Amino acid sequence: MSTDPEESIAAARAQVEQTREELGETVEALAYKADVKSRAHDKADEIKARAEETVERVKAKAGPTAEQVLDRAGPTAVQVRSRAQELPPPVLAAGAAVLLVAIVVLRRRRRARRAP
Repeated sequence: MSTDPEESIAAARAQVEQTREELGETVEALAYKADVKSRAHDKADEIKARAEETVERVKAKAGPTAEQVLDRAGPTAVQVRSRAQELPPPVLAAGAAVLLVAIVVLRRRRRARRAP
């Protein structure tokens, strides 16, 4: 150790400053631990962020939602409806009859496959 009093004073001041910084950090850490409300908010924010990330990953894997499919099909449905309204009633009736026959045939085939 140096015998120079000025060096001793400077070393003591540096040590005091370091101790103050450490004490300040310790007080901040203790204050944070004592502030349960802030810690709860921090934890809630962390959980919320993880949940949002999970939702985004699941959405990316799941493909389009029903709402997205309807948004895409919307213009097509409007076009089909407007074209159907332009057709004369006998053509619509014939189309409905063909659709009904197709449904009946498909159901009978399905039942025939199930029967032993």
